Amino acid sequence: MNAREWVGALILPAVLATSTASAAGLVTVGWIERVKLGAEGITVEAKLDTGALTSSLHAADLRWSSRADGDWVEFDVIGADGVHARFKRKVVRISRVKRASGGVTERPVVLMGLCLGSHYRVTEVNLTDRSGFDYELLIGRRFLAHYFAVDSSRLYTVKAACADNGKR
Repeated sequence: MNAREWVGALILPAVLATSTASAAGLVTVGWIERVKLGAEGITVEAKLDTGALTSSLHAADLRWSSRADGDWVEFDVIGADGVHARFKRKVVRISRVKRASGGVTERPVVLMGLCLGSHYRVTEVNLTDRSGFDYELLIGRRFLAHYFAVDSSRLYTVKAACADNGKR
């Protein structure tokens, strides 16, 4: 065995072991799941998209207001069971999203708690009109990374059952 083959024989098992170890502890979920939103607890259908960095939520009847502590938005979300909820959130930033058809659109970004399976975490969510899409919520890598592995052949693998949905 020459030096190159010898190094390869050492490196390949190390890489495979690292990959296996990094996958350990991740919850495997399907590419479509039901997710609870914030303290309001509305359940929506979500597409889990590892190609997207940030999460995006359909916000109906979006209204802006200014307060002493900054800009706020109010918006409606219709749950998977038809239940409506009105959300109020402080705008943490404005995102500029490139459109597939060209150009850029600006969207308000808010902090929102998401419950996927038994995992609850607050993450940034941009608000937009997703009425032309099949799912109210798109969940991106910022929420999924380090916690979930997405299996594109599966649907509805976990039940949204977080112990504490009291966070925003």
